[in-house]
Parts: sequence; structure tokens; C-alpha cells
Amino acid sequence: MGLWILEPDTDEVVPGTVHLQKEAEKRIRHTTFLKHGTGRHAGTVLAPQPSDSPNDPLNWSPTRKMLTSIFLSCGTGLMAGTHNFINPVNATMAKLFHTTANTVSQSVSVVLLTLGASAVLTSPLARIWGKRPVLLISNAIAILGYIIVVAAGQNIVGLFVGRGIHGFGIAGLEYLVSSSVGDLFYVHERGIHLAIWHYALSGGNALGQVIGTAIFSAQGWRWPFIWACVVYTVYTIILFFTCPETTYSRAAQLDLDILEDIDDDSGSERAIVRSGDEKTASSSVQDVSHDPEAAQPVAERKKTYRESLRVFNGRYSDESFWRALITPWSAFLLPAVSWAALSYGWSVAVAASFSVGLSSIFTKAPYNFTSNQVGLTVFSSFVGATLGNALPGPISDWLVTFMSRRNKGIYEPEFRIVLSVPSFFLGLLGFWGFGWSLQARAHFMVPVFFYGLAIFAGSINSLISNTYLLDCHRAQAQDGYAAVTIFRGITSFVMTFVINIWIQRSGYKVVYLWIGAVHGLTCVIGMFLYVFGKKIRFYISKNQFIQSKLAKRKVA
Repeated sequence: MGLWILEPDTDEVVPGTVHLQKEAEKRIRHTTFLKHGTGRHAGTVLAPQPSDSPNDPLNWSPTRKMLTSIFLSCGTGLMAGTHNFINPVNATMAKLFHTTANTVSQSVSVVLLTLGASAVLTSPLARIWGKRPVLLISNAIAILGYIIVVAAGQNIVGLFVGRGIHGFGIAGLEYLVSSSVGDLFYVHERGIHLAIWHYALSGGNALGQVIGTAIFSAQGWRWPFIWACVVYTVYTIILFFTCPETTYSRAAQLDLDILEDIDDDSGSERAIVRSGDEKTASSSVQDVSHDPEAAQPVAERKKTYRESLRVFNGRYSDESFWRALITPWSAFLLPAVSWAALSYGWSVAVAASFSVGLSSIFTKAPYNFTSNQVGLTVFSSFVGATLGNALPGPISDWLVTFMSRRNKGIYEPEFRIVLSVPSFFLGLLGFWGFGWSLQARAHFMVPVFFYGLAIFAGSINSLISNTYLLDCHRAQAQDGYAAVTIFRGITSFVMTFVINIWIQRSGYKVVYLWIGAVHGLTCVIGMFLYVFGKKIRFYISKNQFIQSKLAKRKVA
């Protein structure tokens, strides 16, 4: 048992476990051919191993990869920031549309529901034909949705229909970016880039409400939607010309984060275990090349800039599209996916319910805020989201290196879950403090502080659960994130639909007591996975029923 992580009763390789440090290389077969990092990561084995192709995204320059990651994450922030962006003025919108504030807030629920539904389609489409065409088409659908909202005028049906169509278009940039991190970066680099994506998601949601409210007050209700369409269009044009496809078909034996081929101390052959599959090696080395790159095809010619602009680049998988529609649901069979869905989905759902409820909370006595003042309270969640991503991302990557070194050079995905402990205590304090302060009619700075603290804690837990998913099951990461998005959409739909009614019936203290309790439960589940996660990963790799339901990675 290394660092309190229980070992399965086997000598076989466990999917997700990776040997990162040089001192552990004696256990890795044919280490002469393995590539390592440079600079301060010179002692780190690169997982996955890059191919020799100049078109492999892992071989892009660090600057190009960083800019691609940041630009795609900006798109995530844009999409996240423009579906809740007028929530603080729901009460004013209700007067314009001659309805109730609760009805207007339910139009946001429709966005979140169709967002979850579209993940079922975008996941198989992106896996089979690549992410680039899905992102471009999804953006066009998102723009169409808000054009309908503007064209319909002060018609509540048009608001619901337009927002529903918009929801179908935002799934691409909201969750495919997270799986692109696995296309572009190595295991030891992913934490900070997933933090950038997650920060864009949560920070964009908070900042979008501040900006949307200001535009609403200055120019009227149509202009937040008009400006959103303008910015979407400009972003999509830039995306077309600057972001080539990140999906790449790489030889399976190079994916050390999915498949690691190792020897025991005696030098005898072991089984090769593949995430989502299992295959027994022969007693000789004829089936596995001494050079992990030997199976690579003849060196590819580097694509020209014009060739990189192609929207469609052929199929990346030969799986059936119709079967692929089922695999996002099958991904829930993976405990790492279910935990990420619960942690992340609950965090986002609660953040959405916060934004929906703020208008009702602060426009009434004893606060009596204007719409602009309500919008400014959202800065608290922006600060919380900023700190909740700026701190855990680098710390998580540092933990990977530090704990791997303490664990004799062996990296376990569970190392990232350590941060669930501070998230547990801070989350309970934030949620319970928010409900108590509102019930006690405390000065507005008190609930605003606890609001930011709750978002901070939720950001930590949702970030590390998403990173854990990627590190455990990169072969199924795209379906895994689709499953997370489905759960997030359904949970957010329910929470935003009922939160105001629930508060009216039970009061702030009771509502946020239960919300905080669920957050605490997600952290406790994470702590359980820290101890038993490796055993569970091994069991999953051996369970024929589960493996038969998951998407299979095509082996090169």
C-alpha cells in the first residue's frame, strides 16, 4: 500500500497507473526507447509517448499548445458566460415579458437541459469525425438560437425556443475542450490546463452575469443577446483559421497513460492491460516491439497551413455511430465518471441555482438592491472561481510529481484527490454560512462572502474530479465528459427550475443545509476513491460486462 492507496491482489498492471520518474525506469520494458521531458521534467517519462509525426499534437511547440488550450478555454468561458448572463435581471425581464421571474428563470433551465441532451450526439460525432467539425457546427447552432430570441421580441415562447436551440450548440465548447487537454498534453501537464478550462467555465459564468447585467441596464434586454451573437461569430471565424484538429490516431503502445507495458523485478513477461480492454502478451517479444515507435507508419509529411484548415479529415474511429450513441450512458459504469458527474454536476447546478436565486434574494428586503447591484454581487463567485482554479491546478500538478517521487516514481491518479479534504471543510462552511446569514438577515457582505467561499470549494472538487476522470480513463474520456455533461444538464435543469419554490417553502437555512450536505458527500466519496480507487480500477479492467459496454479504442 503506497501512501494509503490500497493495492489490488494482483501482480498485473493496473490501468491508469504510470511510472513517471527515472528511478522507476528499471521496471519499464525497453526504457532506452522511451522519451522524457526536458528541463525540470528531464526525469519524467512522457505519458503518452509522442509519435515521430510532426502532425501529432503532442509534438506541437509548447507555445502553440498553450495558445490552443487558452483559446479553446476562452470559448468555454464565452459559452458558459452567455447562458446565465441576464439572471440577475430576471425580475425586470419578467415585467417586460409580462410573466413571473420564476418563469424567466426556467428559460435558463431549458438551456441546461438541451445542453445535456446535445452531449449524447456531440461525443460520438467528435470521436468518429474529430472535434473541429463539431465545434464549428455547434457554434453556428448557438448563434442561431440567440438570433431567434432577438427576432421573437418580447415573446416568452420565443425566449424558450431560442434558448433551447442555443443550449444544443454550446455543448461542444463547454466539454470537448476538456478532452482536448488529453490530446495536447502529457499526464504531468494536464492539471494546470484542466484548471484553465474549468476556470473559464466557472469564471465565465460569473463574469458573464456582471457584463450582461451592465449591457441590459445601458442598452435594453435585446443587446446582451445581440452582442453574444457578434462575439460568437468573431470567435468562430478565428477558431476556423487558428485551431486545427487536435484528435490524432496514435499507435496504441505509445499511450502509456492508457497502456503501460512493464516487467516485474525478475524480468519476466507480464500481461499488457489496456484501459477498456485486456490482452495477454505472448511469452516472446514478437508481439510487442522493443521500440514502442516501431509500429508507427512511415514518417508523415507535415500538413500545410491550408490542409490544416480542413473541416473534415476523415474518420478517426471505425465504430458504429449508433452504438456510439449509447456509450456516453455506459460511461456511468465507471466510478471515476460517476464521481466526476456528481461532483462537477452538483457544483455547476448549485452555481446556476445561486445565479437564478440572487435576483429574488437581493431585490427584496432587507437588501432592496437594484438589478445592477445584484449583478455586482456575482463578483464574489468570480473571485471564488478564480482562486478555486488558480490554486488547485498548479498544486495538483505539483502533487503528481511530489507524491510520485514518494511512491518510488509511480504515479496514481488518486494523488489528485487529496484536495478533496480542504474542499470538504470549506464547502460546508460556505454553503451553511450562506443559508444561515440569509436566514438571519445579516449584512449583505456576509452572505456574499460565504457565496464566494462555496464557489471556491465547489471549484476545487469539480476540478480534481474531472482531472481524475481523464487520468483514469483517457480512452473513454470523451464519453466520460459527455456523461458528466448529461448529468450536469439534468441536475442544473432541476435545480434552477425548483430553487426559488424550494426556498419559499423551506427557507434559506434548510435549503443550503441540504445543498452543503450533498457537497460534503461528494468529497467523502472522493476520499473513499483515494483509498480504494486503484482496486476499483483493476476490477473495472477485468469486468467483462462493463468492458463490453464501453467505447473501444481502435488499436493501431
